[in-house]
Amino acid sequence: MALAPYPWLEDAARTLAEMRVRLPNAVLVYGPPGIGLYELAFAFAQSLLCENPKPDGEACGECSACALMKAGTHPDCRQVLSEFMCAEHEVPYVAAENERPDAKKRLSREIRIHQIRALADFLGMNANRGGRRVVVVYPADAVRAEAASALLKSMEEPPEGLVYVLACENIDAVLPTIRSRSRLLRVPMPPKETALDYLRGLGVPEPERALALAGGAPLEAACGAAGLRLDPEMEKRVLELLARGGRLTPDDIVRGAAPDLSVPAFALLLSRWTNDLVRAKLGAHPLYFIHEGRALEGLAAATTTAKLFAFLDAVRGVRRAEDHPLNVRLVWEQILLKYAALFAAPRRG
Repeated sequence: MALAPYPWLEDAARTLAEMRVRLPNAVLVYGPPGIGLYELAFAFAQSLLCENPKPDGEACGECSACALMKAGTHPDCRQVLSEFMCAEHEVPYVAAENERPDAKKRLSREIRIHQIRALADFLGMNANRGGRRVVVVYPADAVRAEAASALLKSMEEPPEGLVYVLACENIDAVLPTIRSRSRLLRVPMPPKETALDYLRGLGVPEPERALALAGGAPLEAACGAAGLRLDPEMEKRVLELLARGGRLTPDDIVRGAAPDLSVPAFALLLSRWTNDLVRAKLGAHPLYFIHEGRALEGLAAATTTAKLFAFLDAVRGVRRAEDHPLNVRLVWEQILLKYAALFAAPRRG
């Protein structure tokens, strides 16, 4: 159905359309990254505001409400996205009053308190066009603690006709009380063949390899959704360094550093590589780097399971801190030095 922005979202879109009969105050769509959760949430929001929806719930795409939604100017819709996601989806971001514009500043991946407070005026108004009003929140798992409390207050007694449409990748990171006030809809990872057909249709080279590297997420495989992939040259350079294992020297690490490295994408690549090393150590086939099985097996044989899990924890630490002003070169050097130490022979005596 056309309410689904992508073919693998048809079942989820059908469930959302059925909710229109008895529409809840809040809907929380969740699933893995890189499958189009935001696009699904926005399509549903547009269908709720459409003046002439089709029988299956799809927005007509022709009425004035649909035109306003496409232009991002519908007065009865507010989108609350993190600064990073605003840039990703071309949604205007409203900075805090004390926030100075800085072209070099790393875009925040969190939804902050001033963004939730800015909803107050919108929540207090009647619908401009006499119908429903919709608030889209994404990613709902990246709402800061104080902002989550403010969001919860607005959800506890929502005005008549107001619907919250939330979307997130990590349902466990959403405040339990927000989850309890929402109708939950889980969206699974697309079937492999469906995702591959989509990638082939786009002309993506080596679609099976691209899909595996993206963990099965077709949008990430197609274009590195939400900055989750390094650029091809940088990715190749990192993989060449990782393949060296114990032969990786400090000089290799220093020479290979890139000042414009994306820390989130770098950390995700390391995490997936290490997960495949663990799988190789346990005798399983790689999940992400499906053409590097032999190299992974050789590296896994030169270390221990305990060391691999300890390194995986270190990589997760980098991912948790990815929104902080990290020194990129320092992150690169420290984590790769720890990686090389995985394969160092234990000292005797």
